[in-house]
Amino acid sequence: MRRLLFVLFAIITAFTTSNAAEPCSGLEAGTKAYNQGDYERAIDEWRSCADDGLNDANLFYNLGNAYFRNGKLGFAIFYYKKALRLQANDEDILHNLKYAQAMTRDKVDEDGEENPILASLFRIHHAISLKVQLWIVLGIFWVIAIAAVFIKLSLREKTKNIFTGVIFALTIALCVFGASAGYKIFVLETDITGVVTAQSADVTSAPDDKSQTLNTLSEGTAFQVLSTQGNFAEIKLGEKIKGFVRLSDVGIVD
Repeated sequence: MRRLLFVLFAIITAFTTSNAAEPCSGLEAGTKAYNQGDYERAIDEWRSCADDGLNDANLFYNLGNAYFRNGKLGFAIFYYKKALRLQANDEDILHNLKYAQAMTRDKVDEDGEENPILASLFRIHHAISLKVQLWIVLGIFWVIAIAAVFIKLSLREKTKNIFTGVIFALTIALCVFGASAGYKIFVLETDITGVVTAQSADVTSAPDDKSQTLNTLSEGTAFQVLSTQGNFAEIKLGEKIKGFVRLSDVGIVD
């Protein structure tokens, strides 16, 4: 049992520290260029850091800002979404992403009314980042372990009953936070988003250049990626648009 608890602690701790950013010489040069209004240079410097494997929310956020200032809406939304994937509740990222998305031409009509109860649950679910949720799960886990020790050591029946009630309540909280965190991890692993980074992208009926064009998406339009086939991605947008787009016209948020 102790070995199992130690393994769980190690997994959670490793996950919460896995996104630590590594230094890159282009960060400072990009910041200097951005402050001077040289957005092309800033993009080149910061992209070099991203291409070297630096997976950092601030870097992607800055790239989004630079692309937006440079008039490239698709790439701006693409990098805002990459930043948001790492730092889901950052107000600055959310604000800039929504502002940029409001400038896109393609709008998807959602059928049906949103259930207010489900909407409230999802707001609570998204109010806390995955990293914070994992720390909460870890904290609750150790409080339960400590309470279990007190039950074992206590000689008074009343004290045992109190700590038993505490463990019951914390177990419910652990299940709720654990389920929410687990769902977020599942979404991160399975839900893939794409963004049109070219001025437009044709949605075709098959993954080849000779197939019929079904729709045309404008720059900055986000969609769900179902799969990739050669030089094409199979996509879905709302309930009406489904087909294939060229990978050269889009960016995949991973």
